[in-house]
Amino acid sequence: MPRGTGSWSAWGSALAFFLAGLFPLFNADAYGHLAQGRQIVALGRVPQVDLFSFWQPVPQPWKNYEWAYDWVTWLVYDHFGANALILLKCLALGALGYLLVKLAGRLAHRGDLAAPLTFTTLLLALPVARFRFTTRPQIVGLLLPAVLLVGIGALYEDRLSSRRKAWILGALGLAHVVWVNSHGSHLFGVAITLIFATLSFRTAAFRWMIGLLLIQGAATGCTPFGFSIAMDAVSHVLRPEYRELVVEWAAWAPKDPLRLLVAPMVCAVFVLAAMRPVTRESRFGVAYGVLCVLLSIMAFRSMRFVAHQLLFCAPFIAAGLSQLPGLAKMRRSVVGLIGVAAASSALWMMQMVPALGFGFGEPKREYPWASAEVVEQAVDHPRIVASIQDSWFLMFAAPGGKLLIDGRVPYYGPEMIRRVSQSFTDPGLFSQQLAEYDVNTVVIDHTRSDHIVATEYLSSRNDWALAFVEDGHSLFVRRDASPGLQPFEIAGPGYRTGRLLDAGLDDIAVSVEVARLGSQLNTASIHAWHEGLELLRPLARDGARAGIRKSRNDDEQARARAAYEQLSVAASSFPGFTSIELYRAMAALSACDISEAREALGRAVYGGQTRGTSLAALELSLRAGAPSERSAAAAHVARLSARPDSRDDPWVAAIVDDIDVHCPAP
Repeated sequence: MPRGTGSWSAWGSALAFFLAGLFPLFNADAYGHLAQGRQIVALGRVPQVDLFSFWQPVPQPWKNYEWAYDWVTWLVYDHFGANALILLKCLALGALGYLLVKLAGRLAHRGDLAAPLTFTTLLLALPVARFRFTTRPQIVGLLLPAVLLVGIGALYEDRLSSRRKAWILGALGLAHVVWVNSHGSHLFGVAITLIFATLSFRTAAFRWMIGLLLIQGAATGCTPFGFSIAMDAVSHVLRPEYRELVVEWAAWAPKDPLRLLVAPMVCAVFVLAAMRPVTRESRFGVAYGVLCVLLSIMAFRSMRFVAHQLLFCAPFIAAGLSQLPGLAKMRRSVVGLIGVAAASSALWMMQMVPALGFGFGEPKREYPWASAEVVEQAVDHPRIVASIQDSWFLMFAAPGGKLLIDGRVPYYGPEMIRRVSQSFTDPGLFSQQLAEYDVNTVVIDHTRSDHIVATEYLSSRNDWALAFVEDGHSLFVRRDASPGLQPFEIAGPGYRTGRLLDAGLDDIAVSVEVARLGSQLNTASIHAWHEGLELLRPLARDGARAGIRKSRNDDEQARARAAYEQLSVAASSFPGFTSIELYRAMAALSACDISEAREALGRAVYGGQTRGTSLAALELSLRAGAPSERSAAAAHVARLSARPDSRDDPWVAAIVDDIDVHCPAP
């Protein structure tokens, strides 16, 4: 092997990890932790009670497991911005990549291929593990186990002096204090130490490992909450209900990406293959092998540990492979294979980049920034109900409000979280909840099917008003909570037509209300949706009840095409969203742009057939189908007209009236 391969592999790994973590700040959890850090700075202390929610009449005791992380990240964000926070995360990941390669050298005393093989294995693992590289306290839970393992490796070394080991012991104790106050995974650190302490029995490392265990035990109590923070963490781990509430805490399910099942399985197989070569080297290798088995079990039990398994097993696997006689003889050819594997991994990661993005920035997409601004400006003492993810974000974006629940799942308990989440699908429970907790503000994620019931309930209530609509969210406010608020009376919540297609409305009133929706952050898609409907209004038959008729002149055709272009803007953000694609198809059909109409209608049925998609497809066949298709469609119209449940349908009646309307042949 070339000289310095181990060092270059470690630095290459550091660079790869740094780049893998280089994506914009967008995670809702990040904003929740920033809100908690901002509160600590504002109070000048770590609060002992909850000041964010209103689920109990008086503030309840609350132990913030990650208070130190929240405090530091808020200071960085407040003084230097989001990019500094991303850079800090990437540096931590770079350190993790470096330390993991160094661990391989400790595991393989005679395997000089261990470092480059670890680098290769980590490159192959990065595309799968990258989903855990968001700006959240879990970064601490990834870096500090590597620091701990490197430190334990030094304590196992017979060559190091007692003085140096004492310094290492002290440093690991300080690191554990940081860990305890930054992330609940500090219990994993104790478990690691316990494994290595047990397997160091009757060796020179045993007394140092017992000392480390004692120091970690003492460090666990060095929190504003004493030792209770550890007891709560143990209780949380042992309660399986939590894994039913948060996707990443649960085991893999068929709806999850297949790579999150296949990668841990492949990793577990390679761990078994590497077990004998590594464990025969030292007690350190035996303990690390036990750790890899534990990590594999944890990964299959909960997806949040998949990254831990893939990353921390990589040095063990590489150390084992590097000592296989056949592989050791290949040497330079192995390095070539490493390059090919690394290039393949990089290409795979580039294909997966759109989900997380790449680079710096704070895109502020997906979350109700505009709704939060309206709440802050227009609602008196907001008491907010939203989904867990949106509430977690609203802690940051609407600091003047209080929330019924948010992302602090262990604080509320599984029963409360489940009840609030299920209420969005049950009008009786939802109504009871609003009254019981005196809720005056609701943020609806109108892209979710399970929020439809709550949307319909609030839309039907005279005491609730639609306060704002943005690309992904609708804001409802109880009228008595904001007397000065100008509600939306024409536009509908989400991608609904509201009253925008009613021919009897004043054109100026419609234009003014539509214009109000385009003046805030995250409103480009919803504004395009409403502008498209505004253009279609003269072509609508009986408002939104009977579809869109064919254009009758060049001006109407141009109007229909302009509507199609606007609706396509919304469709590009929410492809396959039924209502958007349906009206996009009808706009194209009105203009007799048949290929566009067929394409949009095909996307409209992704979620299943509806009355609208079925009748729009019928009109498409009548206006532009082949003669046989038209005949079959006409026969179907005759059957619909004869059936009691459909003959009075205004859309069916409109189709009967326009049955001889055709688009010109292309």
